[in-house]
Amino acid sequence: MGNSVVESRPAGSRQAVVQRYVDILTDAGLKAVFGDQRNKDVLIDILNVILPPHRKVKDITYETTEIPGFTLFNKSVRFDLRCRGEDGRQFIVELQCYHQANFFRRCVLYASKAYDMGSQRGDGQVYDIPPVYFIGLLDKDLQDMQRYSPEDGIISEYTFREKSTMKVPDETIFTIFVELNRFTKTKEECETMLDKWCFALTHIGTLDRLPDELRTEAFERLFQACEIARFEPEVKLKYEKEMITERDYYNMLNTAKADGLAEGEAKGREEGLAMAAKEMKKLGLPTDIIIKSTGLSKAQIAEL
Repeated sequence: MGNSVVESRPAGSRQAVVQRYVDILTDAGLKAVFGDQRNKDVLIDILNVILPPHRKVKDITYETTEIPGFTLFNKSVRFDLRCRGEDGRQFIVELQCYHQANFFRRCVLYASKAYDMGSQRGDGQVYDIPPVYFIGLLDKDLQDMQRYSPEDGIISEYTFREKSTMKVPDETIFTIFVELNRFTKTKEECETMLDKWCFALTHIGTLDRLPDELRTEAFERLFQACEIARFEPEVKLKYEKEMITERDYYNMLNTAKADGLAEGEAKGREEGLAMAAKEMKKLGLPTDIIIKSTGLSKAQIAEL
């Protein structure tokens, strides 16, 4: 009761597989759990595992997920999740589940716009701007993009450093990627807290209980927050509707891209992206989604 049916058993069986916990690596799951202010202690737990030791978070407040454009010609930016620490630092959490051209540049742009918002607090010209931490949870291999993290890890961090000394003159913008798509350890192989969190995030949607290997207070909070039966009725309804939309959307997106790229393959990658964008337009996908997926400009898409 209260749980979602996510898939059917093989032919010959009418019994359905019931999902107890949300799949946190979906837009709907991420927002249902980490976007709920009642679960902010769970969000703090995961932030403190990802962030370096000297940047730990004690408390957070939730911020609007949309930053308006700075001029009539700039589009607004919408984040999956945005919050602020007790010392003013901003934290942006984004989930990336499909390939996107110029993905790194988009992350830097989003973080930069959030950083610029910090300069509009009326502090004159002292530039007392709180740093911004953009955290990207990557659930899929980004195909033509090089691996971000070092060979012995799955977390990579980018910021302004002096090239020779590698020193950071001041905290400004930090872009952090967590390549969950490269995490392959079993629960028995998990040794560090980061290992255990990566296992929980990548597998929770397929589990029916909290594994003994993860039985600590932090993971008990996570599993309680992710249990669909515990959702308030309106939260559960919103989650289920968004999951249906998300599955349909990704199916449409992948189909359109495959058809368009196949048609334009012989004519080069750029023309292939244009063909993919044309297929997306035929399906009625929003322009901003097409821009994110293909990297084409609004003007290029309008000409198709």
